[in-house]
Amino acid sequence: MSKRKTKPRRQNSARDLEHRVADTRTAEAATVAWTVSVTTVFLCDIAAVAAHLYARANPRLGGAQMLSQLLLFCAAAIGLISLLLLPVVLRFRKTPPPGGFLTFAICSALAPILAVLVMAMQR
Repeated sequence: MSKRKTKPRRQNSARDLEHRVADTRTAEAATVAWTVSVTTVFLCDIAAVAAHLYARANPRLGGAQMLSQLLLFCAAAIGLISLLLLPVVLRFRKTPPPGGFLTFAICSALAPILAVLVMAMQR
């Protein structure tokens, strides 16, 4: 009969808890505010595109075009807030946000701002 070697279960000790990195409340609040602003910008972008497509399909409805422009303006304003919150999040967090989400957040915040600037230059 052979004896099987098994590793003993590792218990969470106070020493292990000290190695975990915990962010401050300020960092957590800034991260939550930044994440909510990124989500809001993304949803406003999608809704603006949907309203624009609906307005193109029904050109007699002026309200859909106005809704599209309003959503785009809201996305640009909240995108600016998101971009202003980003340095705060990067400074106060001990661990930076994932690179993929960071890239997505920057692109989704810049897209409506650039769209508003292009629309303003065309007029």
